[in-house]
Amino acid sequence: MPIPLSYQISEYDCGPVCLLNALNVLFDRKLLPPCLIKAIYQYSLDCVDNQGRLGKRGTSACAIRFLSSWLNDYSRSCNFPIRCESLPASEIHFEAGNRLTRALENGGVAIIRCRLGVPHYVLVTGAADGWVQMWDPYHIEVPIRKKSIRMVEDHPYRYNRLVTYEQVNSTGKGYYSLGEIDARECTLLFNTNTSAEFLGLETQTI
Repeated sequence: MPIPLSYQISEYDCGPVCLLNALNVLFDRKLLPPCLIKAIYQYSLDCVDNQGRLGKRGTSACAIRFLSSWLNDYSRSCNFPIRCESLPASEIHFEAGNRLTRALENGGVAIIRCRLGVPHYVLVTGAADGWVQMWDPYHIEVPIRKKSIRMVEDHPYRYNRLVTYEQVNSTGKGYYSLGEIDARECTLLFNTNTSAEFLGLETQTI
């Protein structure tokens, strides 16, 4: 049964919410073990602010990579069909035929770190015709008025933003831009039962 994607409930929890939304897109809720949800919250929100308050600077890239590794280990040990892959910074951009866009075309999703005033995680569920389909977990009451960004309300199971490739690929600090190439972050997530051919895997059963 499909479930509408979620919004963060604080200023800081975009990281874990994106991970949970990724699981939501990839798997039926009846198939999701609760230990995955527990692990996501256990290992995210690990950054401290300049006053030493835990979680007040959100979730680090290190935590996202650790959780990706944890999910891959869980997949191997428990035969759960999930696969995570971190892309090199130089390969994190949107263009036809690259690893990122092909992954999205073949059933995968991506968590990218972009800009929304500050560094911010969003879930990408598709990319086509020069537009990136993303779910931004930060609820915005005042619409962003920019030709390169479209606010979407009628796809609650997949995306609430359409953003041009040019806007996302920008090295600047505009809304949803990936920023400087060397600092880019992207994690791909797959249901290996539906993306097995793309990944070169045998299908798993749960």
